[in-house]
Amino acid sequence: MNNISLIILASGFSRRFVSNKLLYEFHGKKLIEYAFDKASAFLDVIVVTQYEKIKEMAETLGYRVIMNDHPEYGQGHSIALGVGACMSDACILMVADMPYLKLDTLKEMVSIQDGKHIVICEYNGILCNPMLLPKRYYDRAKQLCNDKGAKQIIGDDLYLTVSLSHEEFMDIDEKTEVV
Repeated sequence: MNNISLIILASGFSRRFVSNKLLYEFHGKKLIEYAFDKASAFLDVIVVTQYEKIKEMAETLGYRVIMNDHPEYGQGHSIALGVGACMSDACILMVADMPYLKLDTLKEMVSIQDGKHIVICEYNGILCNPMLLPKRYYDRAKQLCNDKGAKQIIGDDLYLTVSLSHEEFMDIDEKTEVV
């Protein structure tokens, strides 16, 4: 998708899962591969991770990798690293543990973006991942360093939304969810 980068956030500790959930088999492939499949529609993909195996997998696919040496700083730090490497007019911030997220949802985000407003997904009135940031928000994103994620970038600004289905909204946090 022209001049919009996809930033895959893959630095989490999977504390509730107990092991690296992104490398866990889920319906025949590793959880991270669901994110990589959607990424193939983008010309520029940035993967932010702390894991060597995910780095290797991403590089094999031709994706840029930013190693997060301080994942303990939280998701905000991963966002700051990814956005700091982004040179596109906009980027989509996508967590790597939402296997049911549809490529069509990402395409809808791209289709309604106007270069001025953040585009964020919502489910039943809850703002959630993923989020599309126009370049004008990059400086705010590069200042993040906590575990609150990107919603704090919005502030009082107006934003556009794309609705997720119940299935798309689901992320994988515990091993019982991958059975």
